[in-house]
Amino acid sequence: MNPVRRPMSLTLRVALLLSAVVAASFLAVGAYLYHTLQRQMAYRDDAELIGKVDQIRRIIAGLPSAAAIAQDQGPLTDTLFGHNDFMLKVSAADGRALLQTSLTSRPLPQVDSVPARRTLTLEDIHDWQPAAGVGRMVRATGMAGNEPVQITLARERSDRLKLLSNYSVDLLLALCGGALLATLLGYVVVRHSMRRLRSVIAKANQIHTSRLNTRLSVQDAPVELREMGEAFNAMLNRLEDGVQRLSGFAADLAHDMRTPVNTLMVETQVALARQRSAEEYQQLLASNLEEYERLARMIENTLFLARVDNAQLALQRVTLDLSAELQRIHDYFEILAEDVGVRLSVDAQPLQADIDPVLLQRAVNNLVANAIRHTPQGGTVALSAHAVPDGIEITVSNSGPGIAPEHLPHIFDRYYRADQARTSGAGLGLSIVRAIMELHGGKISLDSRPGEQTRFSLLFKKI
Repeated sequence: MNPVRRPMSLTLRVALLLSAVVAASFLAVGAYLYHTLQRQMAYRDDAELIGKVDQIRRIIAGLPSAAAIAQDQGPLTDTLFGHNDFMLKVSAADGRALLQTSLTSRPLPQVDSVPARRTLTLEDIHDWQPAAGVGRMVRATGMAGNEPVQITLARERSDRLKLLSNYSVDLLLALCGGALLATLLGYVVVRHSMRRLRSVIAKANQIHTSRLNTRLSVQDAPVELREMGEAFNAMLNRLEDGVQRLSGFAADLAHDMRTPVNTLMVETQVALARQRSAEEYQQLLASNLEEYERLARMIENTLFLARVDNAQLALQRVTLDLSAELQRIHDYFEILAEDVGVRLSVDAQPLQADIDPVLLQRAVNNLVANAIRHTPQGGTVALSAHAVPDGIEITVSNSGPGIAPEHLPHIFDRYYRADQARTSGAGLGLSIVRAIMELHGGKISLDSRPGEQTRFSLLFKKI
């Protein structure tokens, strides 16, 4: 089994990256300096080569004949004093060697000779290949009296180029040393700069579910860490809100489930206290069935909201005739409304929209059932659908006492009931309606005037 490879620390990673940048910079600067120095030294070598040939030309021009060169070689060889890397050869017109200081490691190539009357230039110098390195040579014609002589001056490698070779080695050593020093210094500097990040990590480690109100201080943080701290604090705000909502959700769920469970338990204990008739047991079972149905609705609604929160509910959009859908809902609730003395009406334009039919029916049913429950006898519940600039709006309004202003901000919260005296329902109906609208990309709004009217609006935006 292969061991788990630990990732490289951010400090070391940044230090190595800094080292790589420094090494690349050193290499670029060193290469530039090396090539610049190489060109300057090569230029000086060539200029020195031309200067030596011009000097040799002037010495030969002062001699009466070519034979005088062989008789007295001292003045010519003195021009090369201290330059052991030079090779001088002076030949007569017939090719006979009059002077030769040394032999080259390899034969010189045949190149054109510069005429005696033309001044030498850098273009007259030629490369040649010695046994090691690169050589330079020039061939020119001089005049000894009235006799032409051929001057060949070659150089295998100058002291300057040898120095340059040593300089390249020193440059590489300096590059390696500089990169190593940059790595060490970069590691120290980055580690020192990471103190603020380590303090942020230590602060984050202190945060747990019982201390979600702790926040990171971003006022004195560097700009790079400030954005991360603000994002972390925003995440903590969301977590704290989620934990609080979850705690409230669990408490409300336990509270609402306790009532039917206690009812079932008490009724069962009373029934078991003594012998009962078949009719009494039958009444008990009917009463228990109502509580079971209440628990089932509560659990089903809770599961529905959980699926919505976790994006496990997919929309099945169908083109619907909203007028027909609202009329169908009206027919379903008409008898219930008549039983409690409430008039139910529909006013819908012939509109079509792409909406999930099951979820639409559930949302409107919740609003209608809620409206009927809060409408006094003789009141009216009205359903309507009409086009608006943003899409299509379905409204459910009812006459009655309305909703007090202090309840409006919380009316869509889960398990919230404006009338705490009522025990029917679990306070999830309006939360489910809001969740359905969010799934459709729409929104629900509420307009309530105490003592007059309450109006819920469902806006389905254009797709």
